[in-house]
Amino acid sequence: MKIELFEKNSSFDDKNSDLDFHIWKYLETSLHAHKDYYELFLVTKGPIQYLINGEMMTLKTMDMSIVRPSDKHRFFPSKSDKSIQHLNLAVDCDYFNYFASLLSPNLKEKIDSVNDYILIHLSEEQFQYLNHLKKLINTIPTDDVIQRKTSLNLILFNMLSFFNMFSNQKKTYPAWFASLLTEISKPYFIDKNVNDLYKLCPYSSPVVIKTFKDYLNITPVRYLRNLKMTYAKNLLLTTDYNTLDICTRIGFDSLSHFNHVFKDFYGITPTEYKTKNKTLK
Repeated sequence: MKIELFEKNSSFDDKNSDLDFHIWKYLETSLHAHKDYYELFLVTKGPIQYLINGEMMTLKTMDMSIVRPSDKHRFFPSKSDKSIQHLNLAVDCDYFNYFASLLSPNLKEKIDSVNDYILIHLSEEQFQYLNHLKKLINTIPTDDVIQRKTSLNLILFNMLSFFNMFSNQKKTYPAWFASLLTEISKPYFIDKNVNDLYKLCPYSSPVVIKTFKDYLNITPVRYLRNLKMTYAKNLLLTTDYNTLDICTRIGFDSLSHFNHVFKDFYGITPTEYKTKNKTLK
């Protein structure tokens, strides 16, 4: 398994295996891509800061991702919590293709065609099952290669099946909801609040809230904050605006509240984010 590194060295233990596994604990990785394998990881103790294809985000417990050979990513440990942990599988491309084909003939194509990055949030039941399988591995004697490989295959199969279930369950948005998402993503709306969002809808706020949860698994308030934080992040990276300027532009009345919300999303303050990203360029 070959890794294209952009900074210091980082890899799985067994580079010759078609399926490798480890538990990553409170360690910062380099910015890297995987030349000939896929990586699947599950956050078992969050939050953890994560950079994927230029997008900085905070991952929480039960978040799962599939990292393709072309993706570039990096983990940052949380300064406030040193108990973070994630389960990682490194899977040879041919081996990955084989397992994906067992679940669906076009699953690999579906995974490879996703724009930007792949991230899903597991249900409590799905998470507990994978956690159970992870714990079983620790009970297998180190010299029992067959049993270990069988257990890893089971974890891989289930992680892929959860993604397949998630992608197959996606629904077509109602026309009014699709129009709403388009409208609130426009630049003019970035300083608006959730009450402004409700005014655009033909239904009551409880119906709107339920629709957001049914289709996006998120509340309207959280969705708007995601848009605002993404916009703020882009301003930090591409302009010379200070944090007060950005705070005002995205509709926050309090600079301290803006700093708090930004840190909740990205794990660091706006000023720290701007400084850190300078080191990544």
